[in-house]
Amino acid sequence: MTTGHGCYADWQPQLRPILRPIYKEGGYGSRIARFRRVVRDDVNLGATDMATHKAWRLHAPDDLRFDEVETPAPTPDGVLVRIEAGMVLSYMGRVLSGAVPYSLPPMPFVPGTNAIARVIAVGDNVAHVQSGDRVFLSPHLRADVPDPEPPQILIGLTATVTSDAALALQARWRDGVFAEIAHWPAACVTPLIGLDDRPATELIGLAKLIVPYGGLQRAGLSGGQTIIINGASGYFGSGAVMLAVAMGAGRVVAVGRKREALEHLIDAFGPRVIPAVVTGDAAKDLAVIRHAARGGADVALDLLGAAKSTSTTLSSLRALKRGGRLVLMGSAEVPLELSFREMLANDWEVVGQFMYARTAPGQLAALAAEGLLDLRKIIVTRFELADFKRAVEAAALMHGLDLTAVVP
Repeated sequence: MTTGHGCYADWQPQLRPILRPIYKEGGYGSRIARFRRVVRDDVNLGATDMATHKAWRLHAPDDLRFDEVETPAPTPDGVLVRIEAGMVLSYMGRVLSGAVPYSLPPMPFVPGTNAIARVIAVGDNVAHVQSGDRVFLSPHLRADVPDPEPPQILIGLTATVTSDAALALQARWRDGVFAEIAHWPAACVTPLIGLDDRPATELIGLAKLIVPYGGLQRAGLSGGQTIIINGASGYFGSGAVMLAVAMGAGRVVAVGRKREALEHLIDAFGPRVIPAVVTGDAAKDLAVIRHAARGGADVALDLLGAAKSTSTTLSSLRALKRGGRLVLMGSAEVPLELSFREMLANDWEVVGQFMYARTAPGQLAALAAEGLLDLRKIIVTRFELADFKRAVEAAALMHGLDLTAVVP
C-alpha cells in the first residue's frame, strides 16, 4: 500500500498503536474500512497524536487529574473528534466537588457537555458526517428504542433518571469534552454547515443558546409576538433574550432584579427588549411586567436558576394573555403553587421542557449561518485546556452574556 506520503513499511512504527485497538473488534471487512479511515485521517492530523491524548478526568469528588489516555477507534455508531472549544458550565466546580446531587458517570470520567469539534474518523454506521467536518457536540443522548419514554442522559454530566437502561447508556458514553479528543455518539453530532470560516471561540456561543432555544421552540414563539423571559440577566436567560430577538419576537420583556444588567441587553439587542425590574413583591411585579408587555404577553419562558422563590414565575404567568403558555426550564427549591380558578379562567398552559429536540442544534446553527444570529455578541473568555481548573473558577463568576471556554 502506498500513499503520497510514502510506503506502508515506512509507516509501520507509527501505525502500530493505532491499529491495536482497531483489530480488537469487528470482522475483517469492518477492520479494513476502519483502517483506511484512520490512516487517511492520520496522514492529515499526525500519527503520534492518534495513539494517546490528554484529558481531564474526575477520579473521585475533588480529585481531578490531567491524564494521558488511549485514543479509541470509533464504534460503529460513534464519531471521533478533535475538540476545538468546550463550554464550561457556571456550576461545574460544584459538580466536580460532589456538591450537586447528580448521578455522575462511573469514575474516572471526562466531564464536560457541549463543544465545537472537528471530525477525525467515523464509525461504520455513520453517514451524516465525515472526516474533516466541523461539528457541534450535544450532550443530550436519548436511546434509539421504540419506547415512549426512552432513557436519556447528559454525557459527561448526569443521568436524568437512574433507571438500569439509563445507567447502562451512561456507562457506555461516560466521557465528555474536556479533552483533546472525544468519542461521541453520532446521534449527538451535528454538522455546522456554512460556518467553517468562523472561529471556534465564536461558534461555542451555540452551546450557551441551545438550551433556551429548546424552550422558545416549546413555547411556540412566532414572529411579532410578545414574550416574557424570567431570569433574563442570567446565563441562559440572557441567551433567551438574544434568541427571541433573532427569531422575530416583536417585544421581549426581560424580567430581572438588576436594572444595569437588563440595560446591557437593550444595548446589545435593541429597542425590542423591554426591561422589567422586579423586587419579589408579587403585586408590584405583576404590574411592572404587564406594563412592559403592553397589557399581556403571548408566551413566557422561565429560566431562573436555583430560585428560592417562585414569586416572579407566578407574576410572569399572570402577565400572560388568555390562552398564553409558560415554559419552565429553570429550577426552584420551592413548589410552584398554581390556582385552578386562574388557570381555567385564562386557558393558561404551563409546561416543563428538558433540553431540546434532536434537530434543534442544526436549526440554531442555521440562524447563525444566515446572519440572523450574531454570536459575536456573546463574551467568550478562553482558557487553555491545561488551565481547566482556572476556567472552572472563572465560570462560577459568569453573568449575562458571558461564556467560559477551554481550548486544547
